[in-house]
Amino acid sequence: MNNKILFLDDDPLALYSFGEVLKNAGYEVRCVESPELFSSQIDDFLPNLIILDISLGNTDGRRICNELKLTLATQNIPIVMLTALSHEEISEMECEADAIIGKSHDSANLLLTVSGLLKI
Repeated sequence: MNNKILFLDDDPLALYSFGEVLKNAGYEVRCVESPELFSSQIDDFLPNLIILDISLGNTDGRRICNELKLTLATQNIPIVMLTALSHEEISEMECEADAIIGKSHDSANLLLTVSGLLKI
């Protein structure tokens, strides 16, 4: 069975490009563009890993992450946060994510992070 990744980002280009990279690496990926649709997708899709963008328009992905980590049903799902913030800004975050990586076009780092978390 393929590992399932639920990916939330309000940037359609990022969803498509990272989604394709993950699919080509053998993961089953469901992409969601809207924070409002996200929670119902967790129950429907039952992901093994979640990828969240930090900046989601009016919503902060860190808040979603922390809520997931406090919820019994989702607290053990690894979460990767994507961000375009600088390293200094990232280090100032209060977030329970399992990994925080830069939103660059270097998909190798994303794949390495995802595969490492799914082997835990």
